[in-house]
Amino acid sequence: MKKRIISLLACGVVAAGATVGMTACKGDRGLTVWAPQTQQTLVKELVEEFKTANPDIKLKINVGVCGESEAYANLSKDGEAGADVYGFANDQLMNLKKAGVIARIGNTVVENLKKENDANSVEAGKIVESGEDRYYGYPYAADNGFFMYYDSTIISSEQAKTLEGVLEGCAAANKYFLFNMKDSWYVGSFFYGAGGDYTIKWDGTAIEEAKCDFDQKAEGTEYTYGQIAGTALMDLRANACFVNGTDTEIQQYANSNRLGAVVTGTWNANFLQEKLGAGYAATKLPTYRSSLTGEDYQLIPFAGYKLFGVNAQSKHIPEAHRLAAFLSGEHAQQKRFELGIGPSNLKVAASDAVKSNVALAALASQLSFAKIQESLPSNYWSSLDAFGTDIYGKIKPEDLDAKLTALISGLND
Repeated sequence: MKKRIISLLACGVVAAGATVGMTACKGDRGLTVWAPQTQQTLVKELVEEFKTANPDIKLKINVGVCGESEAYANLSKDGEAGADVYGFANDQLMNLKKAGVIARIGNTVVENLKKENDANSVEAGKIVESGEDRYYGYPYAADNGFFMYYDSTIISSEQAKTLEGVLEGCAAANKYFLFNMKDSWYVGSFFYGAGGDYTIKWDGTAIEEAKCDFDQKAEGTEYTYGQIAGTALMDLRANACFVNGTDTEIQQYANSNRLGAVVTGTWNANFLQEKLGAGYAATKLPTYRSSLTGEDYQLIPFAGYKLFGVNAQSKHIPEAHRLAAFLSGEHAQQKRFELGIGPSNLKVAASDAVKSNVALAALASQLSFAKIQESLPSNYWSSLDAFGTDIYGKIKPEDLDAKLTALISGLND
C-alpha cells in the first residue's frame, strides 16, 4: 500500500519502502539525486563539495532517499518526475533503458571511466546497440555480491573450504549455517557451481535469445547439472544445522549466539563483526560434495556492480552528468569505503585499508569464482525463487525432475 506525503519544500513521495525525491512542483526544481538511506549524510556532504568545486552551476540540488534496487521501480512510474541522478544495480540497466530514463555517456568520459575503474564495473553499464558499444553508467561500487562469513572459533579455515566442513563445525558447537534457499540470487550458485549456465543475448534492449542448459548432463556423469544442484540443495535442507538465512534470521541467530556461518554480503559486515568478535572471519563460498556423483563443486555466485545513471528526461542533463561523475569519482569512493562499501575505483581498491578489510578481501577472493550479473528478465528470478521455495518446502526426491522441468521451462520463456 502506497502512501503519498506532500511536502511544501520538495513535494516528496514515500513509495514501497523508499523515500524518493519525485516531484510535481511547477517551475525549475534544479537537480535531484537519489541515494540509499545509509548514504544520505555522505551524499549530502558530497553535494556540498560538488557545489563548491563547480561554482558555475547555480542549480539547487536536492537529495532524496531511494535504494539502488528500487531505482527502476520508482522511475518507471514517472520518469520526468524522477531523480536527475540516481544509483542503480547493474542488472536493472536494460529496464531503465527501455523506460527511457537513462542517458548515454560520452565517449571521452567513458575512456576516463575505463582508466580509473575495474574493467568489469564499467562494462556493467554497457549496452550493445546496432553493433556499437554504448555506456550508460558511472560505476561507484564493486561489492554487489555474496560470500561466506564464519565464526573461526568453531570452524577452522580448512573446514571453511567445504560445505561439509562448515556443517561439521556447526554441529560440533551446536550452531547453524544460514543460506537463503528461497531467494533466486543465492540459489543459482548451486547450478552454476555444478557447471550449468544461463545466458541472455540482447539486441539493444530486446531479448534475442535466452538459453538454459540445466537439463544437460555434466561431463562424465549420468546426471544433469540441474539434478546435481537440486539434490545438493535438498541435502542441505535436510541437514539439522541448516537455517534459511534472510537478513531477519541472520540478525536473530547472531544476536542469540547461534550463528556458525552465513552466506550474505558486505551490508552485514559491521553487524557480524560486532557479533562474532574475535571469531569474525570471511572467505569465498565453499565447495559442496554431490551425493549423486561424489564429486566436489565450487559454489559460483553472481557478482554485480552499482552505478550512477543520469535520467534521460532530466531538464539539466549536462549538469547531471557532471554531478554523477563527481559522486562516482575517486574521492567519493574513498568516502564510501569508510561506510564499508567496496570501491570500483582502482586507486581506492589498491589501498592497504581496503586490502585489510575482512569482508572486502573475501569478496575479492570470490570474484575468481563468480558469474558477472548481467541484466536478466523477471522470469529468471521468479522461476528460481519458486524452485528454491519448493526445495525448502521439503519436496520428495521423486518430485525433483518435475520441478527441474518446470524451472527450465520458466527460464527459457
